[in-house]
Amino acid sequence: MISNSIPIIGILGNYSVLSDTNSTERFFLNKSYMEAVRLHGGMPLPLPCLDDVEHLRVCVDMCDAILLPGGIDVDPKFYDENPHQNLGTVQTEMDESAFKLLEIAFSRKMPVFGICRGEQVLNVALGGSLYQDIPSTYGKEAMMHQQKAHTSLALHTIKIEKDTMLFDIFGEEIVGVNTFHHQAVKTLGKDLIASAVAPDGIIEAVESKDRTILGVQWHPELMIHKHANMKKIFEYFIHTMAAGYKQSK
Repeated sequence: MISNSIPIIGILGNYSVLSDTNSTERFFLNKSYMEAVRLHGGMPLPLPCLDDVEHLRVCVDMCDAILLPGGIDVDPKFYDENPHQNLGTVQTEMDESAFKLLEIAFSRKMPVFGICRGEQVLNVALGGSLYQDIPSTYGKEAMMHQQKAHTSLALHTIKIEKDTMLFDIFGEEIVGVNTFHHQAVKTLGKDLIASAVAPDGIIEAVESKDRTILGVQWHPELMIHKHANMKKIFEYFIHTMAAGYKQSK
Protein backbone atom coordinates (compact mmCIF):
# COMPACT_ATOMS: atom_id res chain seq x y z
CA MET A 1 0.00 0.00 0.00
CA ILE A 2 1.28 3.48 -0.91
CA SER A 3 1.58 5.76 2.13
CA ASN A 4 -0.52 8.92 2.12
CA SER A 5 2.62 10.81 3.11
CA ILE A 6 4.41 10.10 -0.18
CA PRO A 7 4.32 13.14 -2.51
CA ILE A 8 2.59 12.43 -5.81
CA ILE A 9 4.54 13.82 -8.76
CA GLY A 10 2.57 14.31 -11.96
CA ILE A 11 4.78 13.82 -15.04
CA LEU A 12 3.46 15.13 -18.33
CA GLY A 13 3.73 12.70 -21.24
CA ASN A 14 5.69 13.30 -24.45
CA TYR A 15 4.68 12.89 -28.09
CA SER A 16 5.89 10.87 -31.06
CA VAL A 17 4.69 9.36 -34.34
CA LEU A 18 5.44 5.66 -34.77
CA SER A 19 7.92 5.25 -37.63
CA ASP A 20 6.39 2.03 -38.94
CA THR A 21 3.15 3.77 -39.89
CA ASN A 22 4.07 7.48 -40.13
CA SER A 23 0.60 8.22 -38.80
CA THR A 24 0.08 6.50 -35.45
CA GLU A 25 0.49 9.13 -32.75
CA ARG A 26 1.32 8.27 -29.18
CA PHE A 27 2.05 9.95 -25.88
CA PHE A 28 4.68 8.25 -23.74
CA LEU A 29 6.95 8.72 -20.76
CA ASN A 30 10.58 7.65 -20.44
CA LYS A 31 11.22 5.22 -17.61
CA SER A 32 14.15 7.29 -16.32
CA TYR A 33 11.84 10.07 -15.10
CA MET A 34 9.56 7.70 -13.23
CA GLU A 35 12.50 5.84 -11.72
CA ALA A 36 14.19 9.06 -10.58
CA VAL A 37 10.99 10.15 -8.82
CA ARG A 38 10.40 6.74 -7.24
CA LEU A 39 14.00 6.24 -6.09
CA HIS A 40 13.95 9.61 -4.32
CA GLY A 41 10.74 9.10 -2.38
CA GLY A 42 7.99 10.27 -4.72
CA MET A 43 5.11 8.51 -6.43
CA PRO A 44 5.27 9.10 -10.21
CA LEU A 45 1.91 9.72 -11.88
CA PRO A 46 1.93 9.91 -15.71
CA LEU A 47 -0.34 12.68 -16.97
CA PRO A 48 -2.05 12.61 -20.39
CA CYS A 49 -2.07 15.38 -22.95
CA LEU A 50 -5.56 16.92 -22.70
CA ASP A 51 -7.13 20.06 -24.11
CA ASP A 52 -10.00 20.35 -21.65
CA VAL A 53 -9.20 22.53 -18.66
CA GLU A 54 -11.60 20.71 -16.34
CA HIS A 55 -9.94 17.38 -17.05
CA LEU A 56 -6.52 18.95 -16.53
CA ARG A 57 -7.74 20.38 -13.24
CA VAL A 58 -8.65 16.85 -12.13
CA CYS A 59 -5.10 15.76 -13.00
CA VAL A 60 -3.57 18.58 -10.99
CA ASP A 61 -5.90 17.84 -8.06
CA MET A 62 -4.21 14.45 -7.71
CA CYS A 63 -0.69 15.88 -7.59
CA ASP A 64 1.61 17.54 -5.09
CA ALA A 65 4.02 18.77 -7.79
CA ILE A 66 4.48 18.66 -11.55
CA LEU A 67 7.52 17.44 -13.50
CA LEU A 68 7.87 18.54 -17.13
CA PRO A 69 10.23 16.16 -18.99
CA GLY A 70 12.48 16.62 -21.98
CA GLY A 71 11.26 16.11 -25.53
CA ILE A 72 10.65 17.85 -28.85
CA ASP A 73 10.91 21.56 -29.64
CA VAL A 74 8.44 24.18 -28.44
CA ASP A 75 6.35 25.74 -31.20
CA PRO A 76 7.82 29.25 -31.70
CA LYS A 77 4.38 30.72 -32.33
CA PHE A 78 3.94 30.70 -28.56
CA TYR A 79 6.69 33.31 -28.23
CA ASP A 80 5.68 35.24 -31.35
CA GLU A 81 8.39 34.03 -33.73
CA ASN A 82 8.25 32.40 -37.14
CA PRO A 83 9.82 28.95 -37.42
CA HIS A 84 13.56 28.93 -38.09
CA GLN A 85 14.84 26.61 -40.83
CA ASN A 86 16.58 24.47 -38.19
CA LEU A 87 13.54 24.14 -35.93
CA GLY A 88 12.93 20.50 -34.98
CA THR A 89 9.67 18.61 -34.57
CA VAL A 90 6.91 20.48 -32.75
CA GLN A 91 3.49 19.36 -31.52
CA THR A 92 1.21 22.31 -30.89
CA GLU A 93 -1.43 20.25 -29.11
CA MET A 94 1.11 19.04 -26.56
CA ASP A 95 2.41 22.58 -25.98
CA GLU A 96 -1.10 23.94 -25.46
CA SER A 97 -1.92 21.18 -22.99
CA ALA A 98 1.27 21.91 -21.03
CA PHE A 99 0.52 25.64 -20.90
CA LYS A 100 -3.03 25.02 -19.65
CA LEU A 101 -1.79 22.59 -17.02
CA LEU A 102 0.87 25.06 -15.89
CA GLU A 103 -1.65 27.87 -15.58
CA ILE A 104 -3.57 25.73 -13.10
CA ALA A 105 -0.42 24.74 -11.20
CA PHE A 106 0.87 28.34 -11.09
CA SER A 107 -2.47 29.59 -9.73
CA ARG A 108 -2.07 27.18 -6.81
CA LYS A 109 1.63 27.88 -6.23
CA MET A 110 2.20 24.18 -6.83
CA PRO A 111 5.87 23.24 -7.28
CA VAL A 112 6.97 22.64 -10.87
CA PHE A 113 10.27 21.15 -12.02
CA GLY A 114 11.20 21.30 -15.71
CA ILE A 115 13.95 19.24 -17.36
CA CYS A 116 15.44 20.26 -20.75
CA ARG A 117 12.33 20.90 -22.90
CA GLY A 118 10.48 21.24 -19.59
CA GLU A 119 12.64 24.22 -18.63
CA GLN A 120 11.92 25.79 -21.99
CA VAL A 121 8.16 25.18 -21.66
CA LEU A 122 8.22 26.86 -18.24
CA ASN A 123 10.01 29.87 -19.65
CA VAL A 124 7.64 30.28 -22.61
CA ALA A 125 4.59 29.76 -20.38
CA LEU A 126 5.75 32.77 -18.36
CA GLY A 127 6.24 34.97 -21.41
CA GLY A 128 9.88 34.24 -22.24
CA SER A 129 11.44 33.22 -25.54
CA LEU A 130 13.93 30.66 -26.85
CA TYR A 131 16.87 30.35 -29.20
CA GLN A 132 15.26 28.10 -31.79
CA ASP A 133 18.62 26.60 -32.76
CA ILE A 134 21.73 27.42 -30.77
CA PRO A 135 24.36 26.84 -33.51
CA SER A 136 22.62 29.15 -36.00
CA THR A 137 20.85 31.73 -33.82
CA TYR A 138 22.86 32.24 -30.62
CA GLY A 139 25.12 34.81 -32.26
CA LYS A 140 28.24 33.76 -30.38
CA GLU A 141 30.58 30.80 -30.55
CA ALA A 142 28.52 28.18 -28.75
CA MET A 143 29.85 25.01 -27.17
CA MET A 144 28.57 21.57 -28.06
CA HIS A 145 25.17 21.17 -26.44
CA GLN A 146 24.19 17.88 -28.06
CA GLN A 147 26.67 15.34 -26.76
CA LYS A 148 27.40 12.06 -28.51
CA ALA A 149 28.94 10.55 -25.39
CA HIS A 150 27.08 8.33 -22.94
CA THR A 151 24.04 9.97 -21.38
CA SER A 152 25.49 9.81 -17.87
CA LEU A 153 28.69 11.65 -18.80
CA ALA A 154 29.13 15.23 -17.61
CA LEU A 155 30.25 16.95 -20.83
CA HIS A 156 30.59 20.53 -19.60
CA THR A 157 30.31 22.57 -16.46
CA ILE A 158 27.81 25.17 -15.33
CA LYS A 159 28.31 28.08 -12.98
CA ILE A 160 25.58 28.41 -10.36
CA GLU A 161 24.65 31.80 -8.95
CA LYS A 162 24.89 32.15 -5.18
CA ASP A 163 21.75 33.04 -3.22
CA THR A 164 19.62 30.80 -5.44
CA MET A 165 17.62 27.65 -4.83
CA LEU A 166 19.97 25.74 -7.12
CA PHE A 167 23.00 26.81 -5.07
CA ASP A 168 21.21 25.67 -1.91
CA ILE A 169 20.67 22.29 -3.58
CA PHE A 170 24.23 21.66 -4.76
CA GLY A 171 26.18 23.78 -2.29
CA GLU A 172 28.82 24.66 -4.89
CA GLU A 173 29.28 27.04 -7.79
CA ILE A 174 30.71 24.70 -10.44
CA VAL A 175 28.86 21.50 -11.37
CA GLY A 176 29.35 19.12 -14.30
CA VAL A 177 26.29 18.31 -16.42
CA ASN A 178 25.30 16.35 -19.51
CA THR A 179 23.77 18.12 -22.50
CA PHE A 180 21.18 17.14 -25.14
CA HIS A 181 19.57 20.28 -26.50
CA HIS A 182 19.73 22.55 -29.54
CA GLN A 183 17.32 25.13 -28.10
CA ALA A 184 17.78 27.28 -25.01
CA VAL A 185 16.24 30.10 -22.99
CA LYS A 186 16.73 33.49 -24.65
CA THR A 187 14.64 36.09 -22.80
CA LEU A 188 13.52 35.12 -19.33
CA GLY A 189 9.87 34.67 -18.46
CA LYS A 190 8.12 36.77 -15.83
CA ASP A 191 9.50 36.43 -12.30
CA LEU A 192 12.20 33.98 -13.41
CA ILE A 193 15.91 34.38 -12.76
CA ALA A 194 18.81 32.59 -14.42
CA SER A 195 20.42 30.52 -11.67
CA ALA A 196 23.10 28.83 -13.78
CA VAL A 197 24.91 29.37 -17.09
CA ALA A 198 27.27 27.36 -19.29
CA PRO A 199 30.77 28.67 -20.09
CA ASP A 200 29.44 30.07 -23.39
CA GLY A 201 26.69 32.02 -21.60
CA ILE A 202 23.77 29.74 -22.45
CA ILE A 203 21.26 29.71 -19.58
CA GLU A 204 21.33 26.28 -17.95
CA ALA A 205 18.84 26.76 -15.12
CA VAL A 206 15.97 29.05 -14.18
CA GLU A 207 13.92 29.42 -11.05
CA SER A 208 11.17 31.62 -9.68
CA LYS A 209 11.77 34.21 -7.01
CA ASP A 210 9.23 32.51 -4.74
CA ARG A 211 11.03 29.15 -5.16
CA THR A 212 8.01 27.26 -6.49
CA ILE A 213 9.50 26.82 -9.99
CA LEU A 214 12.78 25.20 -10.99
CA GLY A 215 14.02 24.37 -14.48
CA VAL A 216 17.30 22.83 -15.64
CA GLN A 217 18.58 22.44 -19.18
CA TRP A 218 20.46 19.18 -18.56
CA HIS A 219 19.10 15.69 -17.73
CA PRO A 220 19.80 14.89 -14.06
CA GLU A 221 17.61 11.77 -14.25
CA LEU A 222 20.23 10.22 -16.58
CA MET A 223 23.10 11.02 -14.20
CA ILE A 224 21.84 9.87 -10.81
CA HIS A 225 23.47 6.43 -10.97
CA LYS A 226 26.95 7.79 -11.73
CA HIS A 227 26.89 11.23 -10.09
CA ALA A 228 25.67 11.29 -6.49
CA ASN A 229 25.27 15.06 -6.51
CA MET A 230 22.45 14.76 -9.09
CA LYS A 231 20.36 12.95 -6.50
CA LYS A 232 20.21 16.21 -4.56
CA ILE A 233 17.99 17.92 -7.10
CA PHE A 234 15.34 15.18 -6.93
CA GLU A 235 15.59 14.98 -3.16
CA TYR A 236 14.99 18.71 -2.90
CA PHE A 237 12.14 18.70 -5.42
CA ILE A 238 10.35 15.80 -3.74
CA HIS A 239 11.13 16.23 -0.04
CA THR A 240 11.23 20.03 0.19
CA MET A 241 9.11 21.43 -2.63
CA ALA A 242 6.50 18.72 -3.17
CA ALA A 243 6.30 17.51 0.44
CA GLY A 244 6.01 21.10 1.67
CA TYR A 245 3.13 21.74 -0.74
CA LYS A 246 1.44 18.49 0.28
CA GLN A 247 1.54 19.48 3.95
CA SER A 248 0.08 22.90 3.20
CA LYS A 249 -2.92 21.55 1.26
